[in-house]
Amino acid sequence: MSVEGFLQIIGIITITIFALAFISFVLILIIGYVLLKKNKLIFPNLALFLMDNFYSILLKIFLLIGTEDTFYRVGIEFYNKYYEDKFKKTKKRVLILPHCLRNTKCPAKLTPKGVECIFCNRCKIGDIIKVAEENGYKVYIVPGSTFLKRILKEEKPEAVFGVACNRDLFYGMNMLSRKGIPSQGQPLLRDGCINTLVDVDELITRLKSL
Repeated sequence: MSVEGFLQIIGIITITIFALAFISFVLILIIGYVLLKKNKLIFPNLALFLMDNFYSILLKIFLLIGTEDTFYRVGIEFYNKYYEDKFKKTKKRVLILPHCLRNTKCPAKLTPKGVECIFCNRCKIGDIIKVAEENGYKVYIVPGSTFLKRILKEEKPEAVFGVACNRDLFYGMNMLSRKGIPSQGQPLLRDGCINTLVDVDELITRLKSL
């Protein structure tokens, strides 16, 4: 056999191995997603390592079978499930709310620590804050990720509960996971820059139960 023929065979074998590995990986993603929906995690520590460090690659693969937004939702569900028990064992917690939940006529002012709610009842943020504080959370209403990093540096919370759009929430939970901070997340029902919407009843129920 010539060297050229040998290299050709090696090339075919290599491509076949990569193709089989890729197909297997996609199948694992699908099986993992199905099990996640049934509140079961497959190889949780390995899945966490991959989600934390190779999410960009996972996203590209996932786009072959789903949408970017669906990937973020799956990631959020995974982090919620993985960290739920660890979250429950913490005491020093913060709740991060997006300022876009406010009413467009909100009179509250932006301060170095975020928006300071004055409980004017023009939106549901005041109700959420009351329940959160009753259950041991320190609440921040923030306009962006810069505030989150400042809060982490100043407060050094043991756990973080975040409310945001799917994309921002996923990346926030990913960052927290890489820092070893347990998190829980509640995606917005309607996102955007203003007049966003969250399932208040579900959020309050989760704040009480965790």
